[in-house]
Amino acid sequence: MINRDYLPAIGLGFTQIMGYGTLMYAYAILLPAMAADLGLSLSYIFGIFSLGLFFGGLFAPLAGKLVDRIGGRWVMTVGTILAACAVMSLSVVESRTGLFVAILLAEGAGMFVLYNVAFASIARLDLSVPPQRSISIITLFGGVASTIFWPLTLALYTALGWQMTWMVLGIALLITCTPVHFFCLRGAEVKPDSMPRTSAPNWPQLTGPARRRGMLWMVVSFVFSGYLMGAVMTLWVTNVQDLGHSAAMAALAGAVIGPFKTVGRFLEMLVSRNMYPLFTYALSLGLMLSGFGVLLSVGFTLPGVMLAAALYGMGDGIKTIARGTLPLALFGAKGYGARLGWISFVQMSVNASAPFAFAWATQTFGGWWSFAAMTVCLCAAIATYTYIPDPRRDHDDTAQDRRMPENS
Repeated sequence: MINRDYLPAIGLGFTQIMGYGTLMYAYAILLPAMAADLGLSLSYIFGIFSLGLFFGGLFAPLAGKLVDRIGGRWVMTVGTILAACAVMSLSVVESRTGLFVAILLAEGAGMFVLYNVAFASIARLDLSVPPQRSISIITLFGGVASTIFWPLTLALYTALGWQMTWMVLGIALLITCTPVHFFCLRGAEVKPDSMPRTSAPNWPQLTGPARRRGMLWMVVSFVFSGYLMGAVMTLWVTNVQDLGHSAAMAALAGAVIGPFKTVGRFLEMLVSRNMYPLFTYALSLGLMLSGFGVLLSVGFTLPGVMLAAALYGMGDGIKTIARGTLPLALFGAKGYGARLGWISFVQMSVNASAPFAFAWATQTFGGWWSFAAMTVCLCAAIATYTYIPDPRRDHDDTAQDRRMPENS
């Protein structure tokens, strides 16, 4: 029998599939069709989407603070209703202004229902399951969102057109996720002023100057490692074709990324009980860098591009877990929601430009050089990662210093 304390994470995992499927992945299928009908260029309509992502990032700190103050149950329930209404509003847009407003509303509401709020909400619940394990379970489900929603959205669009597809997606989001958020997030919560919890009892937190230094270098590393995510989603097929593959082979290789995100998260979940998040994050960066190394060296072959997609997918999947567990381990559960919100705001503010920057690199220098620029970003993420203090080492050094007078 499943421990009942796992049910909130399982429920949130399901809603992340729905949330990312409707609020992120559906755009790749429906925006090009909307651009054609509304008389807009593809770059223009994806520019609106980038502005929507930036606008959504503005609400991330607010969403996190609300979770810290009142818990995730009402934040995610009301956020789901607002997000569903915004998605349904996309079905009735008739102008660029209407499209702009609808996307901004959808992405703004999305900040109240997607990963960061889900992580903060699960950390607030008083459960026997460590927050790190719950976060791993949530991301394990969320990893299949693209695998499910790209073909599902395409099938709906082919049968119904983009207007009815947005309506169906919005209704599905409303009737499935609203009750899950309302009922799965019930129960006792950890009081904000109580002793902060971590995912393991012996993991100390950063304090003093090391705390500020740790936050700085962690955020900078997150920005570098996350900068290429949107570029990979939008430019993978184009860049892989430039390496000498057909569009069909490039799309097939891209389809490998999603399932291997889930594979990476599943493997991490099996060993996460004793894995410190700093190591988890390093592992994710190493796998992603290995994928790009394979891509740049033997990506012109079919086995090479498939292996590269698998390695990158595993690394990116594990990185999503580390994005939630590393701030929890380094800084504790107190203020966790607001902390994730500000981190998300910084990331989204910077990363909104990534698709345009790498598209320029592809058009100017070619797909191989665009992938090379992404590799440089990963190297920068690894370099800045090395500056993140390890509180376990600092804690051990402090404890040893305190023992020295007693032993002298």
